[in-house]
Amino acid sequence: VVAAIATIGLGCWAVGRWVRWPALVGVLVLGIAAEVCGIYTGLPFGRYEYTRAWIPVIGLPAGKSFPLQLPFAWLLIAGGCSVALGNRLGRASFVFAGLAAALIDLLMEPVMVARLGYWKWLEPGPLPGGAPVLNFIGWWLVSAVAALLLARKRGDEPKGESDAAAVLVGYLALMAVVYLFPAIKA
Repeated sequence: VVAAIATIGLGCWAVGRWVRWPALVGVLVLGIAAEVCGIYTGLPFGRYEYTRAWIPVIGLPAGKSFPLQLPFAWLLIAGGCSVALGNRLGRASFVFAGLAAALIDLLMEPVMVARLGYWKWLEPGPLPGGAPVLNFIGWWLVSAVAALLLARKRGDEPKGESDAAAVLVGYLALMAVVYLFPAIKA
């Protein structure tokens, strides 16, 4: 739990150095809205439910759980991809940032589902960790919208893109260690 909180906190700090507060809050709200919608409807990710393993959680109506770290995890992954890519790919950067986040999620699924038990798929699919194809599409779309919210205007000089990329690499390394060494809990 400490490693997860520290990693997410560092990621938010790195992204926060690059974006303005309204955009940062927008991504947090987007992450909350997407997850609450997903928990109750299965859209945009597929049908899943969070366990109480990803602490701390808040109870929602109908016995659902919502991990408090979740919006910050969205900021780490979607925001980190957005900041790391910046405007390097022109106007379509948000599309590629969304794709990068969705690809990172493919790597996270086996760790977060199988090793850590943070959520379970109610209708498992063919992707890593039992994720349905809809999860990949949902991650891509939500992360692309997050990247649009975080987009900088031409001439705005970013000041944290290398920090964001470093934290993303560190996060992926943490996921690899947890996956390869099952006795370790993030």
